[in-house]
Amino acid sequence: MQYQDKSVNLKSIMGVMSLGVGQNADITITTDGDDEADAMTAIAETMTKEGLSD
Repeated sequence: MQYQDKSVNLKSIMGVMSLGVGQNADITITTDGDDEADAMTAIAETMTKEGLSD
């Protein structure tokens, strides 16, 4: 996950919290690996379900 000039691993809740992402902020999420498409789909679905994405 990338926000402004910082990048962290989504597996680290402390890392994500350290970004200080505010409401309505734009972030970038990238995935890598054999299951990257499935991972991105799951992340997008969860963020939409939780009201964190449009």
